[in-house]
Amino acid sequence: NNPKQKGIPLRAQEHWRRQGPLAFAQLPGATTYYVEEDHGALPNNAQVGAAVVDLLTSGSTERLPKTPPRRLARSVRRVSDSELLERPAFDGRRGGELSSREVRNVAREFIAPEARDTAGAAAAIAPTASAIAPEGAQKVELGLAHPFEGLTIGRRRQHQIEICLAQGSIVSARAEAYVLGVYKGVEPAGPASAIDLAIDGAIKDFVARRMFSANAGEIFVVPTSGYLVHASSVLLAGLGSFDQFNSEVQTLVAENVVRTFVRTGVDDFATVLFGTGSGHSVAASLYNHLVGTVRGILDAGRSSLRRITFCELDPERFAQMKEELLRLASTRLFHDVEVLLDEIQLPPPPEPPAPDRAVLGTRHPQTYLHVRREPSPAGTYAFRSTVLTAGPKATVIAGVQEVSDAALQRHLTRIAKDELEFSRLEQFGSELARLVLAEDVLAVLDRLRDCHLVVVHDAAASRIPWETVCVRNGSKPPWFPALECGLSRRYIAENMSVSKWLEERRRDAVLNILLVTNPTGDLDGAERESQRVKHLFRAERAVSITELAREKATKPALLAAFRSGEFDVLHYAGHALFDEKSPSLSGILCANEQVLTGAELASLSRLPSLVFFNACEAGRVRGERAGKKKAALSPERIQENVGLAEAFLRGGVPNYIGTYWPVGDAAAERFSSELYRALLRGEAIGTALGRSRRALFEMSALDWANYILYGASDFALKIPSGAG
Repeated sequence: NNPKQKGIPLRAQEHWRRQGPLAFAQLPGATTYYVEEDHGALPNNAQVGAAVVDLLTSGSTERLPKTPPRRLARSVRRVSDSELLERPAFDGRRGGELSSREVRNVAREFIAPEARDTAGAAAAIAPTASAIAPEGAQKVELGLAHPFEGLTIGRRRQHQIEICLAQGSIVSARAEAYVLGVYKGVEPAGPASAIDLAIDGAIKDFVARRMFSANAGEIFVVPTSGYLVHASSVLLAGLGSFDQFNSEVQTLVAENVVRTFVRTGVDDFATVLFGTGSGHSVAASLYNHLVGTVRGILDAGRSSLRRITFCELDPERFAQMKEELLRLASTRLFHDVEVLLDEIQLPPPPEPPAPDRAVLGTRHPQTYLHVRREPSPAGTYAFRSTVLTAGPKATVIAGVQEVSDAALQRHLTRIAKDELEFSRLEQFGSELARLVLAEDVLAVLDRLRDCHLVVVHDAAASRIPWETVCVRNGSKPPWFPALECGLSRRYIAENMSVSKWLEERRRDAVLNILLVTNPTGDLDGAERESQRVKHLFRAERAVSITELAREKATKPALLAAFRSGEFDVLHYAGHALFDEKSPSLSGILCANEQVLTGAELASLSRLPSLVFFNACEAGRVRGERAGKKKAALSPERIQENVGLAEAFLRGGVPNYIGTYWPVGDAAAERFSSELYRALLRGEAIGTALGRSRRALFEMSALDWANYILYGASDFALKIPSGAG
């Protein structure tokens, strides 16, 4: 040793890194033979054993070379003692128990494993053609009763990965990160809901704010520091729309997950199979997931990823996953990857803390109906409808229904011509359902009468009055989803702004309403609406109303009110402007005929939590006797009402309540009264809306089916005092 030398020379060569310096194994003057082998496996190397026999019997052998293998020279890096002490152990990675593969890698340098018949082992797991494509594979009996216990299957390739199957909730898994798949326009459910509960609803909040749009392959990371979960972060992987989810999307998402973790240095994560909670088979989902995982590893080059844990709570699906994983491990899927299989039983998850938010009202399971228009011949509409059912055994049922434009327009014109009456709504709604929904979809909906229905639609399907839909089955009473457990809408479009509301407003005891009345000065019904709202809360201390009426409702005044962040509700009684070619330019008409567009709202950061548009017309009462004047409703007016909702949603308003057609005065007053009083009590918007609809139904008022809700049905404008 040279005392003046303050560093330790490290030569980056394979024989140094794995066995030690070559000079340590050489004796001057002695014949030296060379073999490449792990230290612990050297005694069981068959070639070395045969060479030893030759040496003992004849004094020489030709089985081993006498010269070391040629290797490229590597540079010498000198590292000082102080540098070694300053560098954090394991590169600062948070510690945890050693994985089975890590234990094996340490022990194999000291413990000689038993010799194996490699030829027999290879023959035992030879891949078959059917093993490559699981979707068409013959069903096998689930007979794997024994655990994997560190089973290694590999071809001594550069990449190594440990795959652990964990039976239990992902919340109990010990991993550096959790991965959850999220569908576009669908609230977290199943495993995502369990983790969301453990982190105080953060995932649901981010999804509701549209901070994460869940497009296919999109990634969003949520830190979990300070919560009762073992992972330091939750990665949300966008699955796209559930009606377009397929094997290619599964593979893409898994690949992007691995790519994200490799680039950010995460080497251990837990996940659930994407799609098995919505009707996709375990075999196909696992295959697609692993294909994407392997692609991500190989694309990254030398990956730092060492362990993936697949969690499954359902025993039957867990057994299917285990059987399929063992079969796939012997196929060419893992040709370039050495895989170690492990299996664990997860403990019960810890009790989550009490939720910080308490919302009044009955919470029904949610079923999603996705409706979009597909390309079709001229003069026809082709509506593709897809149902995602609720619960752990959720499935996806889809179908396409074609309807001529003339037939659909003729049916909707019954509303436009004011021909619809309360007693005929059941017939109207059932005919509408048959016109736009596939037969299989209607049959499934009929079995979901105890669920809240969320209609997720595109622009073309927004013209359908979904609240009037009635499902009729000969052996059952007619069912209006909107009247029973409720119906709400989600609008799917590109370039939607994030939703913006202030959480502190929800905890304030006072409901602040911005009342915008008749900016153009030509709506007598708007004036009466203003008087009703002010009269309703004249003695209510918990409500504060700020009104901008007629010429005072200018565009600058409205923008200033929105920027203030002081208002919970915008109650608008005025005109809307709809721009079909540029929906983001749609908006509300202000004084002096200026337009406040959705695009302008998108630049604001503190919008009201709810916009309420109670469209009224002078002298119009539904169900008047023949001979009395009725105000005609044009298709353009319907499009105007629907377009206003789109403008506010594009601008970032989280919740919107409006009407499909102009509402009668008596119904408008009763609805407003029921809605606002329920919201003041802390009820969720969906619960308050359902209460208001039923109040109008009891009046035999057709307008119970007129009101539409875009947004989250369980959103509460005010959190009851003492909650959280």
